[in-house]
Amino acid sequence: MMKIVTDNLRHLDLSYNKFQMGTIPGWVTSMSFVSRSIDLSENEITGSPEHLLLKEGEMLEFQASGNKFRFDLGRLNISERLQTLDLSRNLVFRNVPGMVTGLFKLNLSQNHLCEKLLATRFPRSVFAGNDCLCGSPLPPCKG
Repeated sequence: MMKIVTDNLRHLDLSYNKFQMGTIPGWVTSMSFVSRSIDLSENEITGSPEHLLLKEGEMLEFQASGNKFRFDLGRLNISERLQTLDLSRNLVFRNVPGMVTGLFKLNLSQNHLCEKLLATRFPRSVFAGNDCLCGSPLPPCKG
């Protein structure tokens, strides 16, 4: 049996591989390097990355743009340690939780998010291309 040493690995980049998976593989989520940073961008992963972003997690950076993740972002209870979250160009739906305002870097563009945004310091581009988001920095909500 091969033993994988991951004590010094701080970032795992599996982007641009066109992986077609229903979920993020268990070996990725069970290894200690996931506590830092992971990039799964531009694959074809479906399901939800919620288990990687939970409040008790230690992930600092999660990039997963250009996949097929489908989950309710409003239910996500992300770790206070998380600094960067990129879920752009996925199938994420519902509303944007207030806890994302504390992130250093955020991109939720091109999803299926709705409802009024809470006050944010992020620019319009972070939320552009969603189904029905409104409120600053996007156009005002109707009615």
